[in-house]
Amino acid sequence: MVRTARFSAEHFIDAAIALVAEGGPGAATMQAIARRVGGPTGSIYHRFASRSAILAAAWNAGYGSLVQVLVPLLHAGRPREAALALLPWAGEDRHRARFVLLHEPVALFEDAPPPEPLRQEMERLETEMDEAFGACIGRVGGGAIREEDLARAKFLIFDAPIAILRPHLLSENPVPSFAGQMIAELHAGVPFASASHRAGTTQAA
Repeated sequence: MVRTARFSAEHFIDAAIALVAEGGPGAATMQAIARRVGGPTGSIYHRFASRSAILAAAWNAGYGSLVQVLVPLLHAGRPREAALALLPWAGEDRHRARFVLLHEPVALFEDAPPPEPLRQEMERLETEMDEAFGACIGRVGGGAIREEDLARAKFLIFDAPIAILRPHLLSENPVPSFAGQMIAELHAGVPFASASHRAGTTQAA
């Protein structure tokens, strides 16, 4: 008779995400992850060779879900909609949102680097997001992609909305409806492309 595994890799990934979200990277020890799932520590090692491996897999799962939401909107040249899409994404899973939006990957791997295949996947996801930002600038602003315009795009679509979300993610309260209004007003008040970029596009037209 074939025995089915009681705990899947996803169980341990979800536990790692929740522990980091609640207590920071240091809270996600192998023992704590096992306790969270309700299984022996040895069961983790059947699926993950190390703590850095499970944290990298957790990051790729969480950040990858955000990439799936934002990248199509960025490639379509819809920066405002991409920024607003952070709200329902964060609302679906607060642990995941806190894990991804409130922690830098470098903080997860202070003890040991992630295994090479998982590190490569982290880099692939980051490249996919960066290329989508560039594509969005190209569609909305036109012309060459400049460093200033890339900084503006990341601020309007990612950094500023996260700053708006941050106090609500840190609390137990739901994200208020005015957060979306603040993001929309920010996009209405701050130009997506720099003045020199817009002038160059106008002259080219």
